[in-house]
Amino acid sequence: MVIDKEKILGIAQRYILKGQTKKAIKEYLKLIEASPKDKRLYLKLGDLYSKIGENEKAIQEYLKLADLYADEDLNSRAISVYKKVLSINPEFVEAFHKTAKLYLKEGLVGSAKNYYQSVLELKPDDQDALKALEYIENYRQAKESPKAVSPEEPFVSKHRQPPAKKHIGERTSLTHSPTTATSIPTGETPIPPTTEDAETHYHLGIAYKEMELFDYAISEFELASSNPSMKFDCYIMLGDCFMEKGDYDKSINCYKTASEIKGLPEKKLARLQFNLGLAYEANGMVSEALHAFNLVLKLDHSFSEAQEKIRKLEQPPKS
Repeated sequence: MVIDKEKILGIAQRYILKGQTKKAIKEYLKLIEASPKDKRLYLKLGDLYSKIGENEKAIQEYLKLADLYADEDLNSRAISVYKKVLSINPEFVEAFHKTAKLYLKEGLVGSAKNYYQSVLELKPDDQDALKALEYIENYRQAKESPKAVSPEEPFVSKHRQPPAKKHIGERTSLTHSPTTATSIPTGETPIPPTTEDAETHYHLGIAYKEMELFDYAISEFELASSNPSMKFDCYIMLGDCFMEKGDYDKSINCYKTASEIKGLPEKKLARLQFNLGLAYEANGMVSEALHAFNLVLKLDHSFSEAQEKIRKLEQPPKS
């Protein structure tokens, strides 16, 4: 059956604007029937179900979305969706299991262990979680013993070996704010993530940011930023997340931190200064915003958006 997708999307959007969510859901169901691999549709449908309090249906759509991501080996995005499920139902054991397995696949053994332990808090006799934790412990001991040989590695991705020891400070309780990179147990020293681990946390942060789960995105970017090679990109993303949250002071501080990194090309600095100018403007700091936008033009004369911002900010207020 051929349908006019753009037309149906337009109809659904009009229903949403009118507050007629159930009618919008019917239109999205038509779209999914026609395009069952379109991930955006499942995300939107889950959000619509959640909006009207039909949490079980929302969870089912999010699970379908997570499966699509996992099938394409987009593990960071799948993890972000499972955490969205857990934010709705913190006792959804299946989501804990699948998140843990994906963390193992990405080589983040500490995160996987936390999630399996959460399974046992909910279901103490869960055999899959018990076996997984036994495997993780055996693997850890094998890594620490030079004479030991790990017989099998059924969970860990072949293309990435997990670190022997890492403190990532992640909580599995999604009823609280996400733990940041500074949340290290007393007496323990934080270990900077390897480049591969930093990239994993960074991509998780991107996935959370796209789903507007800004607190979780911030947590991941902070973890990744302790690796020097990722610092600039992470602080740009942190600044963007704090802007979205309306925390302009923190956004400004993040952009400033990024600007202090040495050896950046002028094009990158221009874009960074433009973001800083936007944060200053949003925070009511007009003179600072003008200074930032003028600096953008010194770095890149063709930056038309900065020219437009300067023109608007320099206009006298209307009487």
